[in-house]
Amino acid sequence: MIPSCEKTGAPASASEIVFAEPLQTKATDAASTSSVFEVRDWLNGTSMHLSNTLRYASGAWGYGTNAQYNWDNGTHILFGWLNSDGTYVTDNWFGGSYNLNGTTLTLPAKTLNNSVRQYDFLYSDVVRRNTYDNDYSEVPLVFNHIFAQVAISFKVSPLTTGNITIKNVYLRNTLTNKKAASIDFSTEGTPTVTYTTSEVDGYFATPVDFNISNYDSSSEPIDVLAQAQSPSTAYYYFWPQTEDELKDAIEVVYRVSGESADRTSRMSFPKGTSWEAGNKYRYTISYMGGFLKIEETVLPWTYEESAGTSVEDQSAMGKFLGWDANTCTVSGQNVTFVEDGSGDLKTIHGIFRINAPTPCTFHINLSQNQSYYTITTPTWTIGDNTGDITPGADIDFYITANARPGVGESDIESDLSFSVTTSSGRDISIDSELQRDGAYKIIIPAL
Repeated sequence: MIPSCEKTGAPASASEIVFAEPLQTKATDAASTSSVFEVRDWLNGTSMHLSNTLRYASGAWGYGTNAQYNWDNGTHILFGWLNSDGTYVTDNWFGGSYNLNGTTLTLPAKTLNNSVRQYDFLYSDVVRRNTYDNDYSEVPLVFNHIFAQVAISFKVSPLTTGNITIKNVYLRNTLTNKKAASIDFSTEGTPTVTYTTSEVDGYFATPVDFNISNYDSSSEPIDVLAQAQSPSTAYYYFWPQTEDELKDAIEVVYRVSGESADRTSRMSFPKGTSWEAGNKYRYTISYMGGFLKIEETVLPWTYEESAGTSVEDQSAMGKFLGWDANTCTVSGQNVTFVEDGSGDLKTIHGIFRINAPTPCTFHINLSQNQSYYTITTPTWTIGDNTGDITPGADIDFYITANARPGVGESDIESDLSFSVTTSSGRDISIDSELQRDGAYKIIIPAL
């Protein structure tokens, strides 16, 4: 840690284990404050040092019981998972038989269908800390979704004239909707999830005999998973599914006007389709004048159809750790170069940390007068103010003054900005995390 010339928000006691706020998922800005999370610390590969919950109360996340856990010497493996979403408890939802053995959490077999209470079970990435590194900063917990979300609708294409009689449209009872899983928290980063059971346990939604005649493009769509006509389509949680598990999963029974016999079509999802945990899938099955077509859309978890726009698939989480007091003076958000013993300006040294998203590259830029400044950092691998990061690692950066205003001239100023680019190519500003009180203004003083 560099000497800091401003308060950086470190815990009151460096010896106490504190979790960073807000708790976050890889899909949303922050975990619901009604949620409760189990948190654990596996120390030196032998014993559970921390066993508690995190709850939101009085404007902050804190331990559920009045306890303090110190950074005992050694290697700490820190992780967590959802205890309750505020109204329902994980233990009850899974049937009371999920358990943690060492650093492996076992989730018992659970059948998912449209009558099961919807429950977004979350588990965290793993943070590893060695006390000999002298890193006692807040521990970031970034959570993952164990399930996928899926919505399926049926309609007649607006390009189609005429109508049909729709008899049935449903997921066949070949879907492996009963699975179990184990989560291995033993190594740093995203845990390994192993699905240990894969069974078929009835229909996801019991088929309804709709038998709707004169069904055309103006008719209300059918929500296939809810088995009801509805202007909107509901999302349901599913265990992740492979392409083979989704083969021939849809059955549509209908009758074309003027024909005396029903047509039955068994359909697969688009080639290559699999349902991955943490993704949200929307499908539209369209009748198009004699044939059926299915279209797929993959959306960020927090997408809201009513909003009409998507959001980032990963949120930004980081912290500014301070300015080197030997290289600058800081007054509020103003950071000013200082002279060395020979009258030249020192190079300003700052440090920050990015905990999420993972993986990503970071960018540091100045808003104006760019020719007066040069920004460098040992972690940059390419020359466009961009660098790859190791999530949770400290990032040092340096700002050099290329020129200085003369006597009687105005100081040179420029606002600093930070952003990251996710692996999917999305650009996310991280200024709200690193510059919570407003943009830092880097000032080159006149002679």
